Amino acid sequence: MNPCTKCGHQIEGRPNFCPNCGASQTYDRSVGDDPLIGRLIDGTYLIESLVGQGAMGRVYQAQHTALRKKVALKILRSSLVGDTTVVKRFEREALAASRLNHPNCITIYGFGTEDDGDLLWMAMEFVQGRDLGMLIAEDSPLAARRVLHIMSQVCEALDEAHSAKIVHRDLKPANIVCFDHRRTSDFVKVLDFGIAKIIDPDENYQPLTRDGIVCGTPAYMSPEQVQGFELDNRSDLFSLGIILYQTLTGQLPFFAESAVEVATKIVIEEPVPPSQVRPDWSYPPELEAIALKLLSKKKEDRYSHAIEVKDALDDCRRRLEERQDPSLEMRPDELAELMHDAPRLEGASTVRINDEELRQAQAAFQAARSAARSQPTPVAQPARPAPRPQPQLAASLMSTPTNARRVDAGGYSRTTVAIVIALAVVAAAIVGLLMFN
Repeated sequence: MNPCTKCGHQIEGRPNFCPNCGASQTYDRSVGDDPLIGRLIDGTYLIESLVGQGAMGRVYQAQHTALRKKVALKILRSSLVGDTTVVKRFEREALAASRLNHPNCITIYGFGTEDDGDLLWMAMEFVQGRDLGMLIAEDSPLAARRVLHIMSQVCEALDEAHSAKIVHRDLKPANIVCFDHRRTSDFVKVLDFGIAKIIDPDENYQPLTRDGIVCGTPAYMSPEQVQGFELDNRSDLFSLGIILYQTLTGQLPFFAESAVEVATKIVIEEPVPPSQVRPDWSYPPELEAIALKLLSKKKEDRYSHAIEVKDALDDCRRRLEERQDPSLEMRPDELAELMHDAPRLEGASTVRINDEELRQAQAAFQAARSAARSQPTPVAQPARPAPRPQPQLAASLMSTPTNARRVDAGGYSRTTVAIVIALAVVAAAIVGLLMFN
């Protein structure tokens, strides 16, 4: 048993994520004297160091000697070379990834064998960054703009794969790497097409899994995937929904101690809305709606294509920009705390306000300002106790539930609402003062 590096949950085995909080896990990579380090592969790739390892093989940093370019070299474990299915799956990864030509997809440079077939290698683009699981564990909660930026790029990569008739089948935070590009931060690369399914096989294609056999990481599977049904691109979109949900809450939507229990929940249990799971994080409701639609049990109820999800994310960003929503740039925990501490909010994390209430507040302010202008300048009087502001209007604009959200998602920003409320209270005080005098 190993404790999770984030939540401390005791994890059985060495999975790459915590089943409790979903945080990416890393383990001791020391392997002693590695005979491959310093070796030249295919007369081209000089292996320099070990950077990672998994169940099927190890990934090394290598140098393309002719181009003097850093590459990643994946080497299949020697113990698996005799397994025909594993070897074909290794080859399938190279075939699937080589079909893709998109900045957000990993690029394959070459594939081959050494030592009379005893060593299988794959050369690919070297990506040095943090996977999304690590990003969630270390930087959460992420501002809405950052979430939208990352997820939009994942959609671009999925659209490229799906257009090439490839279903990833193992989309998870560990396979989404983010790094700072010279023109943008959080540039995304989607990796690991090792169990990808090619939908339009040619005459030489041989399926590597029998009908009813499940492949993938249990916590990120779709309902049809855990049941062994035929998959299409919408299965990847369900996995994307789990990732988005985890980003918005820091937790997995379907959690249990065993893979069987997780699979059962994925099939029969509806996810709790992110805003109920984390009322201390204030994300815009449009983003939550996208996550919940992606997590629809029936694939017909999800988005049809990855590009539709990207369009929804882009539309969400535009709406937030139009209403100058502070959640775009602010950390959602800081925003929730700010709204929590706002005057007279009585613990509400956001303000529940509709267009009619907003018009009433604006009308009250205009009326108070007009009344103040029409009154003659008062003669100085002895100081008297100031009357208490009338609370009725302000109270009508407040909501006490700890998980209140906007009624009108396309309305005004929280900052605008707070300003209007403050002005309304001041206006009420002015009217009361003038009437008192």
